Amino acid sequence: MPQAIRPNDSTTRTPPAGRNLPAIVGQTTMHGCMDETAPVAADYVQCQAGSIGDALVVELGSPSPTPGNDFNHIIGVCASKDSADGAAVGLVCELRQSYVSESDLGTLIATVVCANVPATVDTYYRYRLTSTEAALITDYTALQLRFTTINGRGGAPRACRLHWGGVQLPDASDHSADAHFTPEELRRKGLGLAIVQESDRRSTGSTTRPF
Repeated sequence: MPQAIRPNDSTTRTPPAGRNLPAIVGQTTMHGCMDETAPVAADYVQCQAGSIGDALVVELGSPSPTPGNDFNHIIGVCASKDSADGAAVGLVCELRQSYVSESDLGTLIATVVCANVPATVDTYYRYRLTSTEAALITDYTALQLRFTTINGRGGAPRACRLHWGGVQLPDASDHSADAHFTPEELRRKGLGLAIVQESDRRSTGSTTRPF
């Protein structure tokens, strides 16, 4: 069976100079806001309204057993905007290995851009790594998710809320290849769009959330 590794420690939450630290709501730690099997609306990390570049990093738990192949590694994220009106907000999620600090980022494995996040807590973003990206992982006990905020135009500054995140890993018998990517996944990868957009969103009321 596939297994999910979820946040189990909080490494850092670093705002740009002159900005306030992101707020932790409903829990006492960042990873505590994100580690549920399914998101809880009352638990989230909220960046300062209008912020750009806030860095949030959480450690991921170690898989058991370690995946025996480089197929079907999936990043899942759930985020929301603090209000339906105002400027657009977004989030960049990076899967990294051996992150130490903002001056020692470790190895970048893959990047997911959650653009124009809506004001609903049941919005999922899903990104399946290529086998080339997954092969960059050499130590499954040293993985992190690093989140940075992005903001757009369109009105009063708004804040981005991060509710949930994790990575699903394949079981030992999974030997799927890149050729099994959906046509939409292949189209985006062919265009260099290593991003997640509206058609990849999943509702918490559905059985098709990332994992």
